[in-house]
Amino acid sequence: MLQAYPFDELMPVINEMFPGTAKYKEQLRQGYDLMLAMRPVPSKKSIRYEVMRTPNSDLGYMGAQDSCFTTTWEVCLGKEVMRGKGVDLSDIEMVSNSFVNMCLQGRYPKEFEQAHRILMQND
Repeated sequence: MLQAYPFDELMPVINEMFPGTAKYKEQLRQGYDLMLAMRPVPSKKSIRYEVMRTPNSDLGYMGAQDSCFTTTWEVCLGKEVMRGKGVDLSDIEMVSNSFVNMCLQGRYPKEFEQAHRILMQND
């Protein structure tokens, strides 16, 4: 699904979902370019977006379990992205969120090591 959106369409959505990420545009573009060059590995598992509850609170948010992204990028790219009941995220919002989670949590290729290090800095 990532290839359905050019990076320049994803970036404003990413910055809206994760304010301040515009300063990481170069690193995210590198991740995007690397992912587009990969061959997805078909997976029986999916990335399912659900309404998730915050513990000890009535508040909730829409997202996917972190475990959906703790594999190689190729396997993540081969997973079907699904929308659960009550989730009103658009396709581009789900793709943007999945992409950022893959960059942060997925097992990335060696070429992405320096960009990942920058993304993980707390400044």
